[in-house]
Amino acid sequence: MKKTFFYLIAFTIITFPMFYACNSGKSSKMTGVWTVDNVDAQFDETKVNPQTLQQVIEMEKQTMLKFIDDSTMNIIMGESTFRTYWNLDKETGKLFYRFEDTKTNYNELGVLIDGVIVAESTTPVGKIKVSYKKTK
Repeated sequence: MKKTFFYLIAFTIITFPMFYACNSGKSSKMTGVWTVDNVDAQFDETKVNPQTLQQVIEMEKQTMLKFIDDSTMNIIMGESTFRTYWNLDKETGKLFYRFEDTKTNYNELGVLIDGVIVAESTTPVGKIKVSYKKTK
């Protein structure tokens, strides 16, 4: 009886750190609301109207990322919410997502660098770089 009790205690002590480590992974680091911290747009002004460029920047500033758990994220753009699945490549820090209703490959959202998600897009008229910080 004492031997069984000893093994039970030893098993509990050994497995507790493993359960704790599983719970403190990417989910706890990412879960919450991430808002735009900075938008840097470098567009060819001969191809883009300055008012249009400003509208793009303002629209980007309204975007929020809400990480629900270790696989589900909502992308909130103004009044619209898009449910997605996400994945973080721990080696590269690249963050990928795909929309809930599609079975397509994952799209790259950005890179997690020192607690900031940096998303860069290149278009025929220029580049835009958006940085997100966790707020909640």
